[in-house]
Amino acid sequence: MNLTIIRKLLSPELLAQINARLAHAKWVDGLATAGQAAARVKRNLQLESGPEAQELAELVKKALLANDKFPPLALPRRLTPPMFSRYEVGMEYGAHTDDAVRSRDGIRTDLAGTLFLSEPESYDGGELVVNSSSVKPGAGDLVLYPATTVHRVAPVTRGVRLAAVFWVQSLVRSHEQRELLLALHGAIARLGDHPVTVSVEAVQQNLLRMWAEP
Repeated sequence: MNLTIIRKLLSPELLAQINARLAHAKWVDGLATAGQAAARVKRNLQLESGPEAQELAELVKKALLANDKFPPLALPRRLTPPMFSRYEVGMEYGAHTDDAVRSRDGIRTDLAGTLFLSEPESYDGGELVVNSSSVKPGAGDLVLYPATTVHRVAPVTRGVRLAAVFWVQSLVRSHEQRELLLALHGAIARLGDHPVTVSVEAVQQNLLRMWAEP
């Protein structure tokens, strides 16, 4: 998996609620949460930490876990609290690789997620570039990709780009093993009530039992 887009992870109502609160929020320099390497190339703003940031992060986390595509794709064991970022004209996040362990949370970063909150036509630039793939999806869409990749946010040249970013420590560390489990999950869904479904589910669960980390 280079990257995966989960469309409309946020409902229009929840998206509007979050953006309405962000419109009146206080933003601070994003360098406050940058790792040593990232600090050299990070130029953005982040929502000031506090009760409102925690409440909004919890709304996003609940939407992630309630989504029917995110859990089988990520197999989340732990999530960092989503952080809200703001890119104004001239801001960008240069090419970098995420820290292997988030020191603030003690979470190993297997996957990174960017939840877009601004409609793509409301700003120019600001694409998320993961390896050679460049994406700029709709508001409410989630982009999930391996944290091991080199990625960046292109400079914003018009408007404002809002997003929520987070990291996942997966139950299964291996990217290849997660992909196999996801393929089995899809096969089980397609099989439905077929007699062989139980056997395929047994394979899926026994592989997860072998590979899952405590």
